[in-house]
Amino acid sequence: MNAVQGASWMSHCLPETLITKLLLPGTHDTMTASCPERYYHTQIMSLEEQLMAGVRFLDLRLRREMKAAHREWISDIDADQIFSTCAEFLSRYPREMLLVRIQNANEKKDDYEAYGAALKEKIESWEELFYHWEDGAPAWMSLEACAGKIVAIECSPPVMAFGRHHGRKWAENWHENEAVSLQDLWDGPTITEKQEAIRMQMDTACRLPETVLSLSHISATNGEPGFPEAFADALNPYSLALLDEYPKTRGVLIYDFITPEICREVFAKNQMEG
Repeated sequence: MNAVQGASWMSHCLPETLITKLLLPGTHDTMTASCPERYYHTQIMSLEEQLMAGVRFLDLRLRREMKAAHREWISDIDADQIFSTCAEFLSRYPREMLLVRIQNANEKKDDYEAYGAALKEKIESWEELFYHWEDGAPAWMSLEACAGKIVAIECSPPVMAFGRHHGRKWAENWHENEAVSLQDLWDGPTITEKQEAIRMQMDTACRLPETVLSLSHISATNGEPGFPEAFADALNPYSLALLDEYPKTRGVLIYDFITPEICREVFAKNQMEG
């Protein structure tokens, strides 16, 4: 398994494997490595470093100016830089794929019209980078079907249909999506409460049908621990220890302060050749 590189670990999985049957390392608020504010700082690796380490789920928060942000913190990183980095990576490693959640970073959510217009303009420039979902109920795909692509999930209210452009579905809905099983207890839980939520979702993921993808946030903030890194210090090692108890668990584990070592411990649980 040590011969498997983080940058290309999916290439060691059978091409016909469904995304839902894999265990994917992911990051929460992916683009915050350069954030100087403790409350909003959730990552220590750049996007390129994350991809090379094996991260395959990205959480992109974009303002209507198409700049990456986390609540009040607004970066100078624009969507073109992000998609360019993803495109360059997928070009170098064409058997990999990226599952990407895209969300309006404006917490007031009072500018959906402007955000949606800006997002669609950006997607038009990068349309061929994205996997295009089939119409109808969400259906998860095989690695082979989405290799070299971004598989996008968009977080705006489904009625706005931002995931459609020129009659094609470039993104599925995050909300009201029966093909997703989500654990996101983030706002001020105790460490014990969050640990139990992680355990329960890991157990649930062992029994989900292959039509449903488990998404489990290992991250949290607020409450007595107070800050993302305080939760990560307790929850990251806890989640990794649970993997031995639930060897059949699948889906996405979404981390704050992910490291190459965490990535490897997660993706190494997949059935791989070589």
